[in-house]
Amino acid sequence: MARAARLPRAHLTARRRRARLALAAAWPLLVAAAPAPPGGFARGFSASAGALQAGLDDARAVGFDTVRVFLRWDKIETREGEPDWTCRFVAEEDLRPEAVEGGVRTPWPDVPCDGTPCGCGYSADERVALAARDGAGPAVMLTLFGTPAWARGAPAPGCPAGAPPYALPLRRGKEAAFRNFVAAAAARYGAMAYAFELWDEPDLAECGAWAGTREEYREEILPAARAVKESGAQPGIVVAPTLEHPSGDAMNAWVDWSEPIDVLSFNVYTLDLGGALARLDEMGGWCRTTRRCPGFYVTEFGARRAAPRHCPGPESPAPGATDVAIMRRCRRSPRCAGFFLYSLSDRSQRPECDRGLFAARGCRKRRLCTIARRFFATVPPFACRGCGA
Repeated sequence: MARAARLPRAHLTARRRRARLALAAAWPLLVAAAPAPPGGFARGFSASAGALQAGLDDARAVGFDTVRVFLRWDKIETREGEPDWTCRFVAEEDLRPEAVEGGVRTPWPDVPCDGTPCGCGYSADERVALAARDGAGPAVMLTLFGTPAWARGAPAPGCPAGAPPYALPLRRGKEAAFRNFVAAAAARYGAMAYAFELWDEPDLAECGAWAGTREEYREEILPAARAVKESGAQPGIVVAPTLEHPSGDAMNAWVDWSEPIDVLSFNVYTLDLGGALARLDEMGGWCRTTRRCPGFYVTEFGARRAAPRHCPGPESPAPGATDVAIMRRCRRSPRCAGFFLYSLSDRSQRPECDRGLFAARGCRKRRLCTIARRFFATVPPFACRGCGA
C-alpha cells in the first residue's frame, strides 16, 4: 500500500506566522484538570479527524465518552527540538483507500488541502481540538508514536528490510528524544487530554510498529512516563504498552515496572468471540494475581462481518452484538478500566475491515444502534439503517 509523502517544507508567509502565533496564544494553559472518563471507566473509540467531525456527536449521544487520538511524532517534530503543533500533515487515515494514477493515494475530499506548505491535512492542534471540543467534549487519550528521520537508528536483528522507517528505534545520542517530545506534548495538551499512551503495538508482526528490541522500548520509550508526570498535566494518566499479543509473560517482557505507568493496555483481536472473551478473562486473572498490575485498557477491538481474512477481530454475522459481548466482559472485570472500539468510522487505516460505527461516506451502521440499546441501554435519537451491519 502506498504511503503518503510529506509535503515539502518552506518558509511560512507572514500571514500564516501571525495566525499561528494567535493560535498558540489562545491555546489552553495547564490551569485545570483535563476531563476524564466518568467513574474512571473509559467507554471509547479510536477516530480520525474527519470521522470526528462526522460522527462524534452521534457517538456521544448513545453513551461513548472517550476518544483515542493518534499523534505522529515524525510528522510534528521534523526538526529536532522544534515540534510544530500547528503544521498540517496527512496521516494514513486521512487518505482514501484506493490509489490513483502513479500509485499515490489522495486525501478524502473533505480533508483540508490548499496546496501550501503545512496546508494539507490536520495539525496536531486541530486533531486534539476536534476531539476535545474546547474542553466541553469527551475525555481524550493521545497515542504518541513515530520516529522522525533525525532520530532513527538501526532496526533490530530479524526485522525485515521493509519495516516502516517511523518504527525504527532511536539512534545513539538520541535516546532521550521521545521523552522530550512527550514532555512537550503533555505540557501543551495536558488541560485537554487526560491520558498519554506511549507508542502503539510494539510487538506487531514484521516490526510493523516498532523495529527495535524490547530492551530498547523499555529504555527509549517508557521513560517518557516520568515526563508526563513532571509536566503538570492533570490527571496525566500514562498508558502502555498496547500489545497486539498480550499475556502475563509478554507484559513482564515489555514493561519496566519502575516507570510510573497507570494503566496497562492491549488489543483483543482473535478469530472468534470465544477467543476474545477468553483473552479478557486470562488477562483479568493475571492482573488480579499480579500485585504490580494497575489495571488495563482494551485499546483496540472490533468485530467484522465479511471483511478479508487479513483483518483482525472476530468474524460475526452480527458484529454489533459481538462488540457488545466484549464490552460487557470488560465492564464486569474488576481490573478492566475501559475499552476503545476500533474504530468510529470505516474511514481508517483499514477501511476494508468494516469495523466502524459509521461507513466511510458518513452514514450510520446498524451496530451503532445495537451498542446503544444493548450496552448503554439508551434509545438513540436517530435511525441506524442502510449502511450495513
